[in-house]
Amino acid sequence: MTRSEFFYLLPYFVSLALSLGILYYTWERRSAKGLTAFTWYMAGQALWVFGFIIELLTPDLSGKMFWDGFQWLASLLLVIAFPVFAIQYTEYKLKHPRQLFILSLVVPAIFVIMLMTDGFHHLVYSNPRIRTDLPFPELLYEFTWVVYGHALYSYAVLFWSIGLLIQRLFRPRGLYRTQLAIITLGFLIPIVGTILSLFDIHIAPQRDITPFTNAIANLIIAWGCFDISYLRSSQWVETDSLKPWWTRL
Repeated sequence: MTRSEFFYLLPYFVSLALSLGILYYTWERRSAKGLTAFTWYMAGQALWVFGFIIELLTPDLSGKMFWDGFQWLASLLLVIAFPVFAIQYTEYKLKHPRQLFILSLVVPAIFVIMLMTDGFHHLVYSNPRIRTDLPFPELLYEFTWVVYGHALYSYAVLFWSIGLLIQRLFRPRGLYRTQLAIITLGFLIPIVGTILSLFDIHIAPQRDITPFTNAIANLIIAWGCFDISYLRSSQWVETDSLKPWWTRL
């Protein structure tokens, strides 16, 4: 590996290291309110960045498509875990939580089926090709209605979850507004980054800038979430009411 290639990959390795570090930190404190779901969120993020790096290092088209599919699967963890975190963290009450959680898995399951069977219909990877004018070849493909439909569903879930956090800003009981505002900002940054990628807006050599936005967001979320004095306060003591919401009927 040349020096230029190493420095090209360095930001992605930093992003992966940050994700793994916060994942370890949250796993050690997963009994606190919302942190089990946040641990799954960070696991999805770490797996996504890992898949991105391996995709960059893979030279052939089929290998790149495999690792890109791996990233799609990892991103589903974010879509599933983030609303769970938002519900737990804001103490939002749902009717029939178990049924709603199962229902929330339907669209991700359909997308997984479409992804696994893409070789027959090419509704996920349309016109796949490799761009070779970068230090590492980049996989490119046309976004289809399946990709846009999945993106629309994902953004609906993510922005609904962000809405819960914002709504909680105006209900000061039990939460610190400043901390919640910082956490909300941290979750918004990678969402904006994926929107730029979806509309093919480039602010970096690679089409997908998610590793960079994830790194920035992780630092912000860590600043908001993991103040030790707050984690040790009564706010974060686990009780039955703070167990995963789909287990509470």
